[in-house]
Amino acid sequence: MERRRPGERGNDGRGDGRVYDGRGQDGRGYHGRGYDPRADPRQPVPANARRAVPALIPLVPFGPPPKPDLIPPPPKPERVPDPVAEPGTSNVKTEAEREANDRRERRARRRLDDLPRAPARKRARPQAEPAVAAGQIFRVVHVDDDLIVVDKAAGFPVAPAGAFRERSVVRALHGMGYPTVYPISLLDQEASGLVLLSRSDRAAHALRWNWRSNLCVRTYVAVAHGDIPGHKGKISIAIGAVRRGAAIRHEALPVENGGRSAVTEWKLLARGRGLTRVEVAIKQGRCHQIRIHFAAIGHPLFGDREYGRSFNDVPIEALIDVRGRSDEVPTLPQGQIALHCARIALPHPTTGAPMDWRSSVPRRLLALMPGAWTTAGAER
Repeated sequence: MERRRPGERGNDGRGDGRVYDGRGQDGRGYHGRGYDPRADPRQPVPANARRAVPALIPLVPFGPPPKPDLIPPPPKPERVPDPVAEPGTSNVKTEAEREANDRRERRARRRLDDLPRAPARKRARPQAEPAVAAGQIFRVVHVDDDLIVVDKAAGFPVAPAGAFRERSVVRALHGMGYPTVYPISLLDQEASGLVLLSRSDRAAHALRWNWRSNLCVRTYVAVAHGDIPGHKGKISIAIGAVRRGAAIRHEALPVENGGRSAVTEWKLLARGRGLTRVEVAIKQGRCHQIRIHFAAIGHPLFGDREYGRSFNDVPIEALIDVRGRSDEVPTLPQGQIALHCARIALPHPTTGAPMDWRSSVPRRLLALMPGAWTTAGAER
């Protein structure tokens, strides 16, 4: 066998074309067909061969790590056509119909714009409330550290209401130097007589308890229409609040429908000219109790337009045209009724001493029945 030098190809009779280098893979100095002596580090490097460039070190990016990839949103569902909104159905107008409606609306707007407009009305300024002296509203009967008792004139409310803000008992007392007052007895605006007010919270609590109990005596003088039969009587009719539209009205109402019990006792004082003067005492003190009770028995109070609308303000006998008697026709100023609180008696809220206040019947009520029978004359 001939001897081969390393790296030399030759044919030793096997025809495989392997390269011999003395240290072959097969242990006998031979390599396979894919062997390249230039890539073998054990082979000497020729002078004209290029040197291999070393691999570059990968660069590490500076900064925070990149955010993970977000999950892409799911694909949108396919649009399903709405059979109601599709053209050709009965619920959708055609384009021609819509345009015709638009033209009609534009013509209607033009006709309205061509009409002459009324001038804007100026808002009326609220009229100033007339000034009234406190002496014309009430007269002070009693005052101490706990309570105030006044004799109110007819036509003025106890608390501010409606057009009577400054012309009220409470505001007038504020102007007199009593900044804190609490009304205990709310006498009607159209009525006159004694009104009880407190000056402290403690006194108000005690007075309200006494006012609702039998410890308090309240006596009124009233003039009613007609000839009330008998010399004394008792009216026991429940009273409740009923909504009439936007207003709330108090009237006779059964207990099963929400009414509250109320008792009014009356005693005859005089009769004459189709009127009856009575002395009235109440227990519970419901809102408009005396007016509602006498109207319920068919004898409303004189001048009461709210509960006595079906009755004349003046008796039929007084409407007879008689010469020389025109001045005798009984009348009352508008906004007044024939009701007067003549007496209030109750124990003092602090000392417990019995207190009794009285007010004389005004001439406007006495003048309604000139020459009327007295109680003694009626009994004969």
